[in-house]
This record gives sequence, structure tokens and C-alpha cells, in this order.
Amino acid sequence: MWTKQSILHKVKLPRINYNFRSKEPGFVSTFKLTPFSNKLLSLVVFASGSHSYFPATDSVQIFSLLAFRNSRVRSRTYSTIKTSHYSFIRLLPAFKKISNLELKPGSGVQYVRSSGCSARVIKFDKAAHVALIKLPSGVRKFFSMHSLGILGSCALKLKRKMMNTKSGFWRSYGLKPRVRGVARNPVDHPHGGRTKSIKYPRTPWGKTTKYK
Repeated sequence: MWTKQSILHKVKLPRINYNFRSKEPGFVSTFKLTPFSNKLLSLVVFASGSHSYFPATDSVQIFSLLAFRNSRVRSRTYSTIKTSHYSFIRLLPAFKKISNLELKPGSGVQYVRSSGCSARVIKFDKAAHVALIKLPSGVRKFFSMHSLGILGSCALKLKRKMMNTKSGFWRSYGLKPRVRGVARNPVDHPHGGRTKSIKYPRTPWGKTTKYK
């Protein structure tokens, strides 16, 4: 069978910018689906010509703006345009769905970034500058109030209902199945015929170097 590492070498996946920080607003030009992690990414293009991939939420649409909001007052400049805001956790509303959270400022998105996941702010502790957030697993964890987060849950909430039980699922991505060596006969492969009895693995090319 194909391993995930061998598949990643054959397919070039886009590099996700989990440390996304930009003062200038950008617009979402297109979406891209990563087939192995089932994440929907939005390609954000800025006026300077630079672009970046960022995980999409359920409120992001094509040609919508992605802007940073550093205050609770909504800017009138983008009031007539569909805009998705990412801001500090201290500015996010409590008891509403949020995603793509940072544990510490500048550490990058580490929590709530899977498809269909969302978290909620339980309370703010302004004295300690932390916020208590309930994660999708039900665990309550303290996050810095100065970390970044985005309003709304991650895209593809119906991912959990999709089951990849078809035997030829990876053939749709141009990959063929490969039989393991231990499942073959001893005349076909050095690993075959002796299930769980080899002291160290032999490669299909006849190398017998012992791995340390």
C-alpha cells in the first residue's frame, strides 16, 4: 500500500500559512482542496501582488475580503462588501463559533483547524490576559487574549459523513496500489513467507544492511 510519506513526495501540496498576519486586506481569489487532509484552503491575494494560502471558514466566499480587525468598531470602508475578519481573541464574541486559534502570540495556528471544527469562548480573564476556550474535544483551555483567531467554524462540515471505503479510492488521484512485501511469497520478496520472523527488514533490491 502507498504510505502517506510516499504520496506527499509525488503530489505537491500547497504550503499553508498558519502564521498569517497582514495589515492590508486581501481578497479570496479561489479555493483549493487538499485531498489527503480534506482541508479547504483559500488563496488570498493582496494589492501588492503577494498571495498566501489560509484555511477557509464557512463564511468565506470567492471575492470576499479577508481583513484584520484591531477594534470592536467595524470599519465603514468594508461595510458594503462581504468581509471575513480575523482579529485578536479578546475582540471575538463569546459563545460563538471561532476557529484557527493561536495558543500564544506569534506561535501560529495550532488549534481548531480541522474540517468542520469550531470552538467557543467561555469567559475572559482581563487580569491575567487569558481567555477560557472550549475546544471541539470538550477540553477547556486557556489562550492568550492577544493571540489571533477567526470568526466562524472551519469549512467542509460534512466531511465526517464522507467515508473512503472504496478499494480504489486513491486511483482517482492517479496512484496505483502496491502489495506489501510480507504479504508475498518468499520467491517474490525477501519479506514474504516468514511473517514476523525476520530479524531486520530486507529491501526489495536485495540489500541486507542492518538498520540501527
